[in-house]
Amino acid sequence: MQLLSELQNLAEYKKLLTQLNAGKPAAGLGLPRSARLPVLASLHADLNQPILLITDRADHALALFDELGFWTKSPRYLFTEPNPLFYEEAAWGISTRRERLQVLTALSNYHLPFAKKPETPPIIVASARALMTRTLPRRDFLKACKKLSVNQSIQPDSLIREWARIGYQRVNTVLEPGQFSHRGGLLDVWPSIEMNPVRLDFFGDEIETIRSFDPATQRTLEKLENILITPAREFLAETTDDAIQLSEFHIPLLHPQPASLLDYLPQKTVVVVDDVSLVEVMANEVEEQAVKFRRESIQEGTLSDNFPVPYLPWSELHDSMSEFVSLELGHSTELVDSDQLSVLSD
Repeated sequence: MQLLSELQNLAEYKKLLTQLNAGKPAAGLGLPRSARLPVLASLHADLNQPILLITDRADHALALFDELGFWTKSPRYLFTEPNPLFYEEAAWGISTRRERLQVLTALSNYHLPFAKKPETPPIIVASARALMTRTLPRRDFLKACKKLSVNQSIQPDSLIREWARIGYQRVNTVLEPGQFSHRGGLLDVWPSIEMNPVRLDFFGDEIETIRSFDPATQRTLEKLENILITPAREFLAETTDDAIQLSEFHIPLLHPQPASLLDYLPQKTVVVVDDVSLVEVMANEVEEQAVKFRRESIQEGTLSDNFPVPYLPWSELHDSMSEFVSLELGHSTELVDSDQLSVLSD
């Protein structure tokens, strides 16, 4: 794209690129909104590292995610924020689960010993509240991931028990992500990260074939050599019965160690903040709302007074972000060098 080529030739851009490559943060570029995504797309291409873009609200995150499709063909993901309020006992929607798990799985490829690192690193867009929401600790997520291959020997019953434990729902016919079914020597499962369900054909305890199929027609779409099964929820239950009864509301009870998306990021990820002041204001509003709702729920008797905090305060996330190279596209709350990308701000 000609515009990006011209951008990459600017002396100010080259200076910024050198700064980030050296592992130094860049605060307060003060870029107009029209220049932010082109700069981000160019940096992503030149740095060849994962990028996490943080903005204030869910609708802004969705708009940035959609617009990024114009500026880059690299893999991009939306880390969605759940609809239920913090402390509200309600399950997350299917699309929310799937989009968040797609992000965690994409990042797990940097940590799983049997996984191949992505040739093109991803760009992830998240709102402040999505980032604050606690998730499954990375260690637990990685331990629950299992690669299944053709000719592998494994008992179907053991897979069924494990899939139920990591959040998959047993049904008669698989129709949506997060479901599995068992008929004779066939195991159907729809991993949350896959576009289509997968059928495992067993001969005894050996996997003879692995095929993706169309859930509407049941016709085979593609033969596969292996498939990665990842958790279907952002929590792990101890038993099958627990898995049926629990929801994402119970994440802080099941996993006492707080974890966020930041824990899944590879070391060289660049954390980009859209507008620092707006993100901080939104995070504070979210936390104030959560504290109020908690107090009211305890008074009403719908929440235990010792229920753990289901989110990470922005102050903790901010400290964690200091472990990564950071970039602020808008104006900073800190003192900024006056010469940073001044041409792009005109």
